[in-house]
Order: sequence, then structure tokens, then C-alpha cells
Amino acid sequence: MPGESSFVSLSREGAVGVITLHREPFNSYDDRLLFELDSAWGRAAVDPGVRVVVLEADGKHFCAGAYLGNDRQERPTGSPRLTPWDQFDLVRSIPKPTIAAVQGGCVGGGQRMVFPCDLIFCSDDAFFVDPTAALGIGGIQSHLHTWFYGPRLAKEMIWSGNRLPAKRLYEMGSVNRLYPRQELRDAARAFAAEIADVDPPVLRQAKRASNMTTDIMGMHYISSRMAELMDTEQPLTLRSPTHGSP
Repeated sequence: MPGESSFVSLSREGAVGVITLHREPFNSYDDRLLFELDSAWGRAAVDPGVRVVVLEADGKHFCAGAYLGNDRQERPTGSPRLTPWDQFDLVRSIPKPTIAAVQGGCVGGGQRMVFPCDLIFCSDDAFFVDPTAALGIGGIQSHLHTWFYGPRLAKEMIWSGNRLPAKRLYEMGSVNRLYPRQELRDAARAFAAEIADVDPPVLRQAKRASNMTTDIMGMHYISSRMAELMDTEQPLTLRSPTHGSP
């Protein structure tokens, strides 16, 4: 499929679009990767041959969070810069089912890639962690963590920096399915192919109704507040977290 780039690719298997992160070693994101990811989602959204989209990542971990090296890459000059809420809303509002397939660690802002997807499938060794408090940053993702994990678990996660195993989230209903790591990718694609056989207008309307319901419950407001907090957050204070790294 046209438009492949260095950190993110978009391919198609039948009616399933597959977006893959492949930035070694742990798919950490910078401005460039986020630009490429937004572009891949946008192309998948308008491709009439794509009925379902799977987001996956190569390597040991799905995403190790923000890239903090000195060689961070910028998005192309003149390209649009989406706010965190715009990025979230871009994925959430795609009128097609979306599935995140998460293996290993999903750290910090890497969770913002996963949260807006309709379904989350995980490997049985997957975990979610947010070390931002240990890095000296307070609350930039707390709204979303509270929505998806519940207030008590969100506070535990953020304050402690401890890992939340995917198994624990599966038992709570925050993760849809667990698979052995070697089966995750095929299982996600197989399920995507299965629901791709459903009439697209039916899938689109069902997704719209579900999203409208969660918006009535406060989802849109919560995510907007997260974006506002990120816009006003103090600059990153680089401190070495004592735990929570992949």
C-alpha cells in the first residue's frame, strides 16, 4: 500500500488494514512517529477496501512511551500538528472497527495509541504502566486512566508506577482477549477478518451508537480535559524512574 514510512507501515490483508509500528528497539514515539501513525490511520479510514483496522507493533514491546533521546525526529515541515485530543479523536471516530494488538509493555503515552481503539487484544505477558509521576509529571493522562481502568486502579498505577498485567485488566473487562504471544497477531487479524464480513453500514452505525453513549456518559469531556492538561503541563523533568520500565 502506498505511503509506507520508516517507523509506521500500512498494509492490507483482504478487507483488513494492518498498521504496524516498527521502530527498534521498543517503538518509542517522537513527533515523527506520531505524524506517520496519524497518516496511516487517516489512509485506512478513507480506503474503501478496508473494513476493519488492526494496530500492532513489531518487537518485544508494543510501545515504551515517549522517545527521550537527543536524536528525536520532527514531523515534516509544514505538516499539521495534532493535539493529543485530536489524535485520540481521529482514531476513535474512524467509522470502522479498530483493534489494538498489544504485546509486552505499553508504557506511558503508548496507552494513548491503544485507548481509542474499539477492542484491545493482548498477549498473556502484556502489561501497562505509566511512570510519569516518577519522572516528575503529574496527571497528564490521569483522566483517561480513570475512565478505562477505574479511579482506584488508575491512582494505584500512576502513583506507584507499577505494572498492570493485561490479565488483571482482562478480568476487569478493560482488555477483550488474551493470547499466547506467538498467537496474538494471527488471532487479532483473524477476528478482524471475521467481523469484516458484516455489512459495513451496520458496523458503522453500531460503533456510532456506542460512541454516542459513552460521550453522554462523559467520555468526550474527559478526553478533552486530558488534552487541556497536556497543553498546560510543565516541561518534562528528566528523572530516572525507579520502576516501571520495560
